[in-house]
Amino acid sequence: MKRSEIVFIAVVLGVLSVGLLLELTVPTRSVEANRVEAGQFISTGWYCPVPPGDAKDAIMSTANLASSALGLRRSSIGGSAQSIVDQISIPALSTGNKAVSDFSVPDATGLVEAFGGNNLTQLVVSGAGRGAAASRCSAQPASRWLFASGSTSRGDDHYLLISNPFREEAVVQVRLLAGDKEVVPARLKDLVIRSFSQASVYISDYLQEEPNFGIDVEASRGRVVVSRYSNVTSGGGNGISLDLGVRKGSNEWIFAAGLVPTDGEETILVVNPGTREALVGVVFMTDGERSAPPELSEVPVPAGRQVAIKVSDHLPRGTSYGVQLTSTNDVAVVAERRTAGVVESNRSYESVLGVTAPARRWAVPAGSPSGGVATLSLVNTGQNPTQVKVTLLTEGGEAIPPELASLTVEPGRKLVVDITPYLGGNLATAVVEADAPVLAVESQSFLGGQFSDFSSTSGSVVP
Repeated sequence: MKRSEIVFIAVVLGVLSVGLLLELTVPTRSVEANRVEAGQFISTGWYCPVPPGDAKDAIMSTANLASSALGLRRSSIGGSAQSIVDQISIPALSTGNKAVSDFSVPDATGLVEAFGGNNLTQLVVSGAGRGAAASRCSAQPASRWLFASGSTSRGDDHYLLISNPFREEAVVQVRLLAGDKEVVPARLKDLVIRSFSQASVYISDYLQEEPNFGIDVEASRGRVVVSRYSNVTSGGGNGISLDLGVRKGSNEWIFAAGLVPTDGEETILVVNPGTREALVGVVFMTDGERSAPPELSEVPVPAGRQVAIKVSDHLPRGTSYGVQLTSTNDVAVVAERRTAGVVESNRSYESVLGVTAPARRWAVPAGSPSGGVATLSLVNTGQNPTQVKVTLLTEGGEAIPPELASLTVEPGRKLVVDITPYLGGNLATAVVEADAPVLAVESQSFLGGQFSDFSSTSGSVVP
């Protein structure tokens, strides 16, 4: 055999060996592969962290906001693995619901991958004898997540649900921002979150008896999704709460569904995660007036600190209100409304992040699997009246009740709409459309009965 032929054969064998090695060691993508590829969805995707032990009561509710059918691939991750994948199609302008427990993954994050037009997925948790909570799901992992509210007082059980949907480990740091200090607990300085897993961090294990603080979760490696779950039995409240964090601060925050408890307290908590002092102005909006208390025209919020504004110091008990906070010196902050007390005859606890700007079109979950009363709170931040239409999307399709087809919200005012008669005890997504980008929307569920709980969820902007 000639030398040139020997060299040629050697090269061919080498190429074949490399190809075989790659085939054995590099995963290939398949239509049937039940895995999350690098934590990325092919199309629109949603990540929904579920409170530990509550998967049996957690429902991912996906609204198809488009005029054509929407394809869904639904699954969950936990314990460094992904479940089987459920594939369905939901009709135009309807809602599809899926219990996370169907995937049999403990300490799970629910995943929804959507193929089609505009859509939105949110998580509703109910039952377990404790009430109900609803949360927005995240369309994108991020390297930073912020909350304005946390507590480790006796009876206040707060958990960070940190989900890593990627193949690689993530490493995060948790910073706690109180009114007089900021703390990075030693064991939360380099917390490792395994691939395809969700970690539940019980904050009381790291900071004892601190009644108020904000939370800053930052990843030094990888990207994550972070929600905060609360189970509170003290301070005048008794209930559960769930909300997704925000990725960054804002110069503006709006809350539509404020209601000063007849017994207990509602508090606006503002945290400044930056390095310069913020000055915050507060405006209240009720069904009869817009008011700006002089003492709240420039509230100082030091860098790395949290400030609490007790609403009952400025509005009478029982007042239904919306609130708009503005950073007057352009230093971004994060704001939450926290309620612990009696609201509409329900004694409960709730904490909810606001929205960062008014808009023309919103979508928000409505109702609860446990029934009760469902309302929408609308505030008009503009200078002129706005006309509003409410569309309800259920598993049965689209409905526009005549009573909700043309509502008027006066400038600087709040309007509360009872949508209970139109839900039939079912879950729905409310799509709220105004004739100008001046609206903020929030939904509330009041369970009553054995639960005596209420839940609040801020709307999500619909393009």
